[in-house]
Amino acid sequence: MGIAIWLKGMRPQTLPASVAPVVIGAAAAWTSIRQLGVCALIYPAPESCAINRATQTTLESRFWPLAILCALVALFLQIAVNFANDYSDGVRGTDAGRGSASPATPASSSSAVLNGTPPVAVVASGMHDGDAATSIHAPARLVASGVPPKRVLAAAGVAAALACLCGLAIVVITGYWWLLAVGVCCLLAGWCYTGGRHPYGYTGLGELFVFVFFGLVAVLGTQFVLCGTVTATGVLGAVQAGLLSCVLLMVNNLRDVDSDRVHGKRTLAVRLGEQRARILTVAAYAVVFVPVAVFALSPLVLSALSLVGLPCWWRTSSWVGVNASGEQESGSSGGWTCALPSPPDTLEWAMAAYGIICLAVAALTIRAMLRRDYARTLPLVGLSLLVCAVGYAGLAAI
Repeated sequence: MGIAIWLKGMRPQTLPASVAPVVIGAAAAWTSIRQLGVCALIYPAPESCAINRATQTTLESRFWPLAILCALVALFLQIAVNFANDYSDGVRGTDAGRGSASPATPASSSSAVLNGTPPVAVVASGMHDGDAATSIHAPARLVASGVPPKRVLAAAGVAAALACLCGLAIVVITGYWWLLAVGVCCLLAGWCYTGGRHPYGYTGLGELFVFVFFGLVAVLGTQFVLCGTVTATGVLGAVQAGLLSCVLLMVNNLRDVDSDRVHGKRTLAVRLGEQRARILTVAAYAVVFVPVAVFALSPLVLSALSLVGLPCWWRTSSWVGVNASGEQESGSSGGWTCALPSPPDTLEWAMAAYGIICLAVAALTIRAMLRRDYARTLPLVGLSLLVCAVGYAGLAAI
């Protein structure tokens, strides 16, 4: 067993789900830190301004070390979870037929899965809600490839230990000792997904925990560590990151829906059925990611409309006056007001380019989902997470 199989065991296509939330949280934190330096032009300057600027200096000085540590915690935790899932599913037999041998034909793959032998990394599909399905090539797993389960579990422990060391460094720097409890909860959630006597990943609760830990905890935890507060921007980013991470898990479960059903793994995809689960996944992705493209393109669209006298809106104004008799009068008047012509500037063109990239990624992702090409959908959803994170970072840099 070479290093290649271990790299595959890390499941690199899932790693954006760990890094992207940290980037979003760091971007939201940077915006909050910059706002600390804004102070009213009053002389003498209020004491609060001096306090805020001192706080800003402290937070800026430790921003990058803490941001890197947060990214390492998320990355090592994700790798630990992937190894732990590989171990648990492997010893339970859920990953039967997902070895690292060369692919075979769908027919031979089907017999391998049914007979319990793991010669190939192909999961044969049967009927999906009444529709005939093609075979789905799933990535190889470590235990199914012949790696001793104890070695996989040890690798998970090493990755978890590295995450704990980075997390402890964050606690020492910030003094937020309650973060230790958060770290313990993250470790337990990662292990209990497929490990233990009653894994919640086998009961359809995986998406809920992914939303909480890869969305709310990862984004808002990063923001709080870096700036000591949580903002509406951070909450919005946490919801987006959490839902996209749920989509990532849902796509993974859609790919394995037949194998999971056979082995009693009642994921949300198994409970809903492949067709309904796919519709839900496409809808969730579109609701979360497409508005990002619309938001990025809207300034250019409005600027272009202003060049032709649009948009226009009805504007009402009130007035108060004195008539010829000396009596006070009041009233209101209204009329159409149109935006002044405004050629697109550099920022609007940059946002438009970002919006076009978002639309392209969204179109490719949704197309792959509808065609049930889950092997291609997984990295595309991960790319969507990274693109979303780049958008938040760009807004923070403006």
